[in-house]
Amino acid sequence: MNLINEKSILAYGLTGVEEEVLNELLAKQNILPCRVIEKNMGNVTIREVLQDIKKIKVNTELPNEKLLIFSNFEDKELYELIDDIRQIKSSDTILAAVTPTSINWTVNYLMHHLIAEREAYKKSK
Repeated sequence: MNLINEKSILAYGLTGVEEEVLNELLAKQNILPCRVIEKNMGNVTIREVLQDIKKIKVNTELPNEKLLIFSNFEDKELYELIDDIRQIKSSDTILAAVTPTSINWTVNYLMHHLIAEREAYKKSK
């Protein structure tokens, strides 16, 4: 099985309860449980996380944020899933989809990029 082509959600910064509630929602929709990105996985690429590659992890300081990254969902399916997730997630959780570019970025780089985008969006309002 090629894990990179599976529909999956990568999660970072969720509490145990938040992770459990998310996985219950995913199970009801026949989606695999989320894969947790650990604090020490900052130097791992999104591709490596999706492939479940066991790599030497270095303590790269990751921001204290909550992040959900969606991989291999069709647009309509993703929008419906996000609507369901909005019911259970905190408002400060960053949501993102894996792109052909971001799949090669490290978790650390992607998180900082998404935070910068969020801040730019807030300033433009």
